[in-house]
Amino acid sequence: MVSNEILIETRNLKVYFQKGGLFSKKSFVKAVDDVTIQIRKGEILGLVGESGSGKTTLGRTTIGLQAPTSGQVIYYDSKGTPHEITPKKINKDIRRKLQMVYQDPFSSIDPYMKVYDALRQPLYYAGVKDPAEATEIIHKAFDEVGLPYDLLSNFVFQLSGGQRQRVAIARALMLNPEYLVADEPVTMLDASLKGLIVDDLRKINAERGISILFITHELPIAKVISHRIAIMYLGKIVEIGPTKKVIENPLHPYTQALLQAYPRLDPSLRDKMIKVNVRELELVVPKSGCRFHPRCPFVMDRCRAEEPALKEVEPGHFVACYLY
Repeated sequence: MVSNEILIETRNLKVYFQKGGLFSKKSFVKAVDDVTIQIRKGEILGLVGESGSGKTTLGRTTIGLQAPTSGQVIYYDSKGTPHEITPKKINKDIRRKLQMVYQDPFSSIDPYMKVYDALRQPLYYAGVKDPAEATEIIHKAFDEVGLPYDLLSNFVFQLSGGQRQRVAIARALMLNPEYLVADEPVTMLDASLKGLIVDDLRKINAERGISILFITHELPIAKVISHRIAIMYLGKIVEIGPTKKVIENPLHPYTQALLQAYPRLDPSLRDKMIKVNVRELELVVPKSGCRFHPRCPFVMDRCRAEEPALKEVEPGHFVACYLY
């Protein structure tokens, strides 16, 4: 059940990466640019956008794997005490509460380790020295993701893609986290396995009350699993709101384009499609104005000159667009 209490909060978060060096002009990639969001306890927030929009960088920063250029990430513990999250300030106890499932299960787990050893190792470093206790924790995590115990004696390379991703989820669950960043956990899987993994995460959220930042570029999947959806484009949140409102009444032209990128059963709906400019495939941040204006079919002069701020158009539904 989603609580009104905030678990993770970002405040004017910026993460810039420098390009260039001694023999070339310096420039910055604004992976995350002035993002302020809140993730409530027990909530699944879907973070949706194209590749290169900054979703993974935002997720990594919220658990202290990436240092922010400016701004803050705040974690509120069970007593409501705020803790700033950075790679240097995060302590071991908080680290256990913030976990991540990485996008590629073929590289996030050593393929030449036995499955049991791959799960036992992080428990050992977390202070679980008793083999019997470790085995009990691993079995419980396997039960939650629906894997048989006999896989524990296999090498990781012997597992299928879906099994590897479930092992990755089990590994993240073993330390009993409060917050989980699921970075495109179903991207490399076929359609049937996508549904199974999504069901696993929904079940885990319902039973444990774990807050999840579900990163994906597929809006239909975010629709199925998320309580709220945030749309990210070139480092900015351009729309955020309850899932039903974002899907049924998409406000930002980019959100509308993402929705219409998927096949419609009704052929008559094709005439209503919004056509965006595809020439800007390099996804270069414009020098001024709205990030999306080079591709927007509704662009106005104001869009080219001024950057819009997030505005609440209806209760809980925010959009950064001058059309509203």
